[in-house]
Amino acid sequence: MTENLPSLELKQVRETIEKLRGDAKGRLSYNQVRTIISEWAQSGVYQTYTLPKSLPVHRARRLEDEKWFKLVQDLGNPKPEETIAYGRCHQPKRPLCYCSLYEDIALAEVNAELGGHYAISTFMMPKDIVLIPVGELDYFRCTGRTYMGHETPQSAEPYEVANREKDWDITALIDAFLADEFIKPATTQTDYKITSALSDVLLNGDLNPCTPIDAIVYPSVAFREGLNLAILPEPFRSKMKLVEAETKIIKIIDVPGYGIFNFQPVALLKSVSSEGCLNWQKI
Repeated sequence: MTENLPSLELKQVRETIEKLRGDAKGRLSYNQVRTIISEWAQSGVYQTYTLPKSLPVHRARRLEDEKWFKLVQDLGNPKPEETIAYGRCHQPKRPLCYCSLYEDIALAEVNAELGGHYAISTFMMPKDIVLIPVGELDYFRCTGRTYMGHETPQSAEPYEVANREKDWDITALIDAFLADEFIKPATTQTDYKITSALSDVLLNGDLNPCTPIDAIVYPSVAFREGLNLAILPEPFRSKMKLVEAETKIIKIIDVPGYGIFNFQPVALLKSVSSEGCLNWQKI
């Protein structure tokens, strides 16, 4: 938690949460919502950490009209001009690259359908990439674990300290509310105001301008206990490495439900040219 900031009152926080759960999200502008979230984040528990070792992550993209992607950049984030609406973590014209820890999570996040063709790309996330989790205090409070505890055992300490603070219940309430917003399915653009505002606060240095953040770690809406990452385009391009041997095009042959997908590979990525062209090999 940040020192020397005005303390929040539990009653005020409760009232604001009830308003945001009601129609306030629709009445307030994005900037007004962002101001509230930024104030809350200043008094929250948001830690940054790096991994002790590289970690593979996965990204799924649907093939429109079964047209195979041709360039390596097609496997990453959309172009700014193609990003026209708010999303879970991004804003219009400010795209992020969404990845998941497992292939099934990635497929669930894009609502993979029976008979559909998808490119599943595997990227190696280096240990020097800087992560910041959302909703992790709430997760720790409920489970005694952190999102990637086996990878980052030191990550529990700030939450243990926070739970002993005088106003721990205010911090816990805010974090639980924001965590809940991240795991709610969205039906309108308004539903993304809170999550995209918090993501913007975390990624753009409101909390600590001297510590550049590369990616957000957040819970999956579509896959129980799943984790996703929203990575800024520049560190994605400069730090993430495509694992060619693990990148493929698949066809969904069965969807039993509950995030379970059966698929068959259609093509494997054989190589990437020096110009970034993808060389697929049919199976």
